[in-house]
Amino acid sequence: MDRSTYGFDSEDQEHDEFMESDNTRGWGAGRKERNKRDTAAWCLWLREQVAEDIKRQSATLTTRTEARTEALQRSVDSLGKRLDAVARNVDLLLDALRDQGVRDAIDAGRATSDVHRRHLELAQTYRTLVTQALRDLGRLLCPKVGDEGRTELARRRAQAVAHLVALLFQPLDQPMSSTQEEIVDRLRAFGLATEGTQVRGQFAAVFRRAAELREGVAGLALSAELDFAVDLTALPADHYQPWEEQQADDAQPEFLIAPAYVVGGDRPQSLSRPIVFVTSTGRP
Repeated sequence: MDRSTYGFDSEDQEHDEFMESDNTRGWGAGRKERNKRDTAAWCLWLREQVAEDIKRQSATLTTRTEARTEALQRSVDSLGKRLDAVARNVDLLLDALRDQGVRDAIDAGRATSDVHRRHLELAQTYRTLVTQALRDLGRLLCPKVGDEGRTELARRRAQAVAHLVALLFQPLDQPMSSTQEEIVDRLRAFGLATEGTQVRGQFAAVFRRAAELREGVAGLALSAELDFAVDLTALPADHYQPWEEQQADDAQPEFLIAPAYVVGGDRPQSLSRPIVFVTSTGRP
């Protein structure tokens, strides 16, 4: 049977022409455009939801962090208060020990009244400066030379400290009158190694502490001085402090390094022992 008998060919042709027409193409393009808009709207909504979720989580984390920070700060404040209380207790204990030291000094005849308490503190500061800070500085000022022996090196360093004591603390009851550079020039004139950053830095600290000590002594009504005139040959062994910890049994004072701190008045009192360099007499 021929398809043209019932007009099938003509209907198919009309259908094909409709599908290829501009109306049909416009309808398909419109649907694609709507799909793009729907997809874009969905993506925008999704981004907004993700952003809101991130914002909520960030706010939650911030709140928790702030709470933990406040708790930590409270703990730190509490610890600080406890440390302050401990520090106050230590200060009270130290005050009590210093008071006991003054009373012991009075009982032993080293001090006559509580007026001497400040002098006892200054005398201890003086002794500490000599035996620690000046000893260290003496090592820097006197490096070892060649095959120099131990005793000779120790002697040179002790002599350097003796120079430092005289330059820094004499007179004890007056404020520092020399400048730091003037004292360094005098040390250089003695042949000491005054150059170098470490020497200058350490000497600056010693100079400052020595100046403060002299200011402290000068501000007291009862004066004090260093006994440079002491007769070393007349000193019993228990009346001086040897510079070196180890010494021979027959060791005798050779020269004075740091004089005793003596408080004046009607009854002058020595608040520290003289520090001396001792050597063996060579007796068998």
